[in-house]
Amino acid sequence: MNDRLYAVRDTQTGKLVSDITNPRRKYWDRKGNAESAIRECKWRVGAERQSRLKLVVFELVEIENDG
Repeated sequence: MNDRLYAVRDTQTGKLVSDITNPRRKYWDRKGNAESAIRECKWRVGAERQSRLKLVVFELVEIENDG
């Protein structure tokens, strides 16, 4: 099973951000929702920081036996 999760990275710090929508929201299951979060966050984080944000895509791979 391959799935994707979407996140947002601050290109200056290299860290994933979790404060552009809900303070604990770091991942989205839909690309459009993550893109929308970047577009809509200007009022919360400021235009300068918004310009440093980049969409990141993670591909998930299910591991059936972890032992």
